[in-house]
Amino acid sequence: MLGPDVSYFMAAATAGSLGRAAEQLGMTQPALTKAIQRLEARLGVGLFHRTPRGLELTDAGQGFLKRCQVASGMMEDAVQEARDIGGGHAGLLRLGMSPASAHFVLKALFPQLRQERPAAVLQLHTAFGDTLLDGLLRRELHMAVCPLPGDLPPELEAEPLYNDAFSLVCHHSHPLAAQSGPLDLAAVLQYDFAASGKHEFARQMIEGVLAHAGMPLPRVVVEANTLEALVIIVATGGLVTVLPRRALPPESIPASLVWRPVELPGVQRQIGVIRPRHTPSPMAQRATELLRQAASLDH
Repeated sequence: MLGPDVSYFMAAATAGSLGRAAEQLGMTQPALTKAIQRLEARLGVGLFHRTPRGLELTDAGQGFLKRCQVASGMMEDAVQEARDIGGGHAGLLRLGMSPASAHFVLKALFPQLRQERPAAVLQLHTAFGDTLLDGLLRRELHMAVCPLPGDLPPELEAEPLYNDAFSLVCHHSHPLAAQSGPLDLAAVLQYDFAASGKHEFARQMIEGVLAHAGMPLPRVVVEANTLEALVIIVATGGLVTVLPRRALPPESIPASLVWRPVELPGVQRQIGVIRPRHTPSPMAQRATELLRQAASLDH
């Protein structure tokens, strides 16, 4: 057994400094240094490079940290599941949601889940799909609601909830706003775009379809990691973007924006639940049930 030395290692890796980690742990720096050295001796490898800027993980240290994080998450899940099975209403749910699904998730779960589980702790994390997948694989999240990717890692499973169509969004002063009839996709691509990051599912899907059709990719001149930021950027005029209309509450959409349905052949966007392939906790099961009910009522 490696004992508390593993916890000390994880704290040092997260803090990036022995001094900061020792302060957070309430121990002296020499004691923490001895614990790290003791762990390295037992493992037979160095875990850190000591640099003038602080601690940097070695390749072995990075791999060991990932394993420790997964094991820590699994232990926390096991403890919480035992408490839930014991009959109490306490529980912990670490739920991730993409910006496009956050409004739906919050409406579906609140206040119902809080009323049913008043002693439960809900940790909500908003990020784009690639970050959420990484959190699920590292057992930092119990479940995530986001656009479903075409390829899902074998450790994870998905359940579709609803389809989400795209619209082209621009300021009312933009040339595209005055066009009548169906938008010509080739003409749309002549303009500058604001978009999410290159690794976000929806952008990858759209660009993949365009590339397959032999069409140019959108000329993205501004990238943002939230839908709200994209809306504000486009509302200033000049740029266009492609967004799912129902991803934002109506009251948050500026009146100056024009939303135009855009046909993207081959683009099937589904919002769904993604979770690890193991028996979910009672909290995760109940949250999934509420999400299903909301999807059936809204669509």
